[in-house]
Amino acid sequence: MRGGLAHLPLVAIILVGLAGCQTDALKPTEADKAAAGGAAATAVAAGNTGLYNQTLGAGPVRIGYLGVRRNDQPSRQADSEYRDGAALAVNSLGTEKVKLTMLETQEKPEAIEAAAKSLASQNIGLLITTARGPEFEAIKRSFGDRQIPVISFQMNDATLPPDVFSFVSSPVDGLVEGASFAMAEGSTHAVILASSPAEKIEAERIARQIKAFGGTVEPIIELSGGQVPSKQLAAWNKADMVVLMPGVKTPGDLLKKTDLAKPPRPGRRVVASTVLTSQDLSDPKMTGAIVCRYDQNIQARIGKSYMTSYGMPASTQAGYGFDAMAMAVGLVNNYGDDAFVIDRMTAPEGFSGSLGVFRLEEGGKVRRNCDIFKVAKGSYVFFQRAPATL
Repeated sequence: MRGGLAHLPLVAIILVGLAGCQTDALKPTEADKAAAGGAAATAVAAGNTGLYNQTLGAGPVRIGYLGVRRNDQPSRQADSEYRDGAALAVNSLGTEKVKLTMLETQEKPEAIEAAAKSLASQNIGLLITTARGPEFEAIKRSFGDRQIPVISFQMNDATLPPDVFSFVSSPVDGLVEGASFAMAEGSTHAVILASSPAEKIEAERIARQIKAFGGTVEPIIELSGGQVPSKQLAAWNKADMVVLMPGVKTPGDLLKKTDLAKPPRPGRRVVASTVLTSQDLSDPKMTGAIVCRYDQNIQARIGKSYMTSYGMPASTQAGYGFDAMAMAVGLVNNYGDDAFVIDRMTAPEGFSGSLGVFRLEEGGKVRRNCDIFKVAKGSYVFFQRAPATL
């Protein structure tokens, strides 16, 4: 919890050197550019399908990257950016430490299993992948009796098999961190508003975290017709924190109507997510709302190196790809062939990356810190930099 619990020291794995990504030490050399030169330029097509098949680095520890070519263009673009971020990490940090084989396969179970089997046959110690849902069954079959940990570019709400870790932070994750910040500012008693039964289930995770931080949480309120049901107004003036789930529409108007029906507790804080519309941001009732943002420092940390290698700004997806691979390189730096033991990957100290400090947790989840913004004058206004530890 921000400001509340004693901070654990970061593990002695320097993944990025953060500001160091703008130093000469991490600028790609001409050789790096030739190797990374954009994955698309140097990738070898698998057969005549146009699927990429590329190996980077010459280190003794092998890592696999399995991309699944989706039918929709946004997913293809995201995969390209994840992949380029991972390639940048190898070429910047680990060409002598790891060998990364990157394969792309079609969106068919048999093709995914064959590609994963090809990677497993190379004795990889870790797999990074864009696979999702039942595709993990095909991947796990390809591993046979080997337990190879998997980093998945999925969010924490995804159901994943054992030893598969989510790596992408969601708006709900941001609400957990925002609630933590509200508690550090003094809030102790929360009401959580959800827009649907499905969102109510997601809200339970936020409630558990607030309770773990030492706070009190009222039963989660599911809106009816976009309003708080009258029978659930009793606790409204007890709460000094209102958490708005992402599906709640026109939250400012909702707060105004509810506050008229039951005046709020003085000093109440509102916690929201980055899905707010321009109208929401301009609503006076949302002024001061706490918002967690994960994507604010990517350009400062890897932007220049990424631009040099790929000729475009580093996206959030590129940051995730970079951080997954940088974590792997950092573990190999410290532990060599024994890097990818689950206890080491889930070390409580966590890791430092382009999107901030993060930690892989029990149950295949990821927790990541964030910069805090507050809503003011129709926009998100920076308020506090993410702490150096979780």
